[in-house]
Amino acid sequence: MTQFKIHKIMKKVIWIIIVILALLVGFIPITYLTSGVSKGYLELKSQEALRSTTWWFFLYMHIISGGIAILIGWLQFSSILLKKYSRLHRIIGKIYLASALACSLSGFYIGFYATGGLIPAVGFITVSCIYFYTTLMGFLLIRRKQIIQHQNFMTYSYATCLSAVSLRLSVPFSYLFTDNYILSYSIIAWTAWIPNLLVAYWVNKNREEKIPINLS
Repeated sequence: MTQFKIHKIMKKVIWIIIVILALLVGFIPITYLTSGVSKGYLELKSQEALRSTTWWFFLYMHIISGGIAILIGWLQFSSILLKKYSRLHRIIGKIYLASALACSLSGFYIGFYATGGLIPAVGFITVSCIYFYTTLMGFLLIRRKQIIQHQNFMTYSYATCLSAVSLRLSVPFSYLFTDNYILSYSIIAWTAWIPNLLVAYWVNKNREEKIPINLS
């Protein structure tokens, strides 16, 4: 088996794992709608937040829109969908755009009430700003027919979207290093999305290197 084939197989395996995790995390909002937000999560929130109707509104907005974005975002990277079902690709893209913008805006608001104080709050607010900016830029670029730049920004957008997946994977591992929940949460507020963006950067660089250079 050649190195090229091994690389291709590994790429497919990694992509399948990402899709499975996205589907598992994406369906979590259904449990929130049927049984409510977990008691453990609410116990860590301030009374100011719990008494705020606005906070509850943005929390559920964040949960629902985030779930939708995670569930459908990976479909936009399907070359089959893009080439054979371009109209469906555009429809899903519009739904993702609305969901991602709603998720980032609501995430920005609830970020100010993050458990653990300033460090996690800044982490969540920062990723919300990046999520909003990359998604909006991806939309504006495709309107200008700048396809490669559009793909690059949407890769960054979905990478930040998947921080919800990274966060849930990071929580159990964090207990291997500390049993201090506030400390681990402060770290996860940053590690849940920075590695994702680094991977997205690598994907984008790899994509750009495959573009033929026109010297004529």
